[in-house]
Amino acid sequence: MGPNGAGKTTTMRIMSGFLDPTKGDVTYNGISVLKEPREVKRKLGYLPEHAPLYNDMLVSEYLEFIAKSREVPKNLIQKSVNRVVGLCELESHFYQPVSQLSKGFRQRVALAGTLIHDPDFIILDEPSTGLDPNQITEIRSIIRNLGKSKTLILSTHILQEVVEICDRVIILSQGKIVVDSSVEELRKDSLVYFSTPSSEEILLQNFHKFGFTGLEKIKTDENGFHHYIVDSGAKGSTAVFSVLAEMKKPVAEIRPYQRSLESIFSELTKGGK
Repeated sequence: MGPNGAGKTTTMRIMSGFLDPTKGDVTYNGISVLKEPREVKRKLGYLPEHAPLYNDMLVSEYLEFIAKSREVPKNLIQKSVNRVVGLCELESHFYQPVSQLSKGFRQRVALAGTLIHDPDFIILDEPSTGLDPNQITEIRSIIRNLGKSKTLILSTHILQEVVEICDRVIILSQGKIVVDSSVEELRKDSLVYFSTPSSEEILLQNFHKFGFTGLEKIKTDENGFHHYIVDSGAKGSTAVFSVLAEMKKPVAEIRPYQRSLESIFSELTKGGK
């Protein structure tokens, strides 16, 4: 993930061997993209953002052509084509010209071509760009299933896509990695939300006494309760509740405060657009 110009597509082109790095190398299970590019590409499937397709070919012809280009053994070509047609649900369009396909089915054909040689590693550059909601759901389902048995690297601007599909997220900003974390850990936070009629001044005195910092007042509701967020460090909601109980003040609500992926992304990539 990253804002426009962060370096996502450039990184993927380097990883796939389409662009040489100015320094460094990329290896797959110890195999170098620079030293053994053909061997890497046998194990790698790469789908660029705007996948090139041959419009004058039938879907069947295109997939057979890509299988031959990918050096799939002649006796396995039909089996490979049948596998990706089933995986990408292309049966109903198998004998149609590529030029007559909708954007969603063109994307499926491009993905099928990416998978035709059964690669161990798959790189997808914004695979759901330009699709309608139904097509996005279908492509995400295919990607989720692929991720169960393959190493899959995906770039996207759609934050919900990350939550639904990904186990790990890397966020780039201005060509630098600013986050490399599991999605769960990224959204996990030490912030605790609570509401109480106590004033901010009194709360600050008591929380500082117990070593808590970062108290922030969000709002005051019609019942006179103030809503706060406090950084609990590693202590958690229970410790925050203990402080409030020690003060003998009523508490209407207390819970961990989980930031949205949108807010995390915005915070980490400011200045990177």
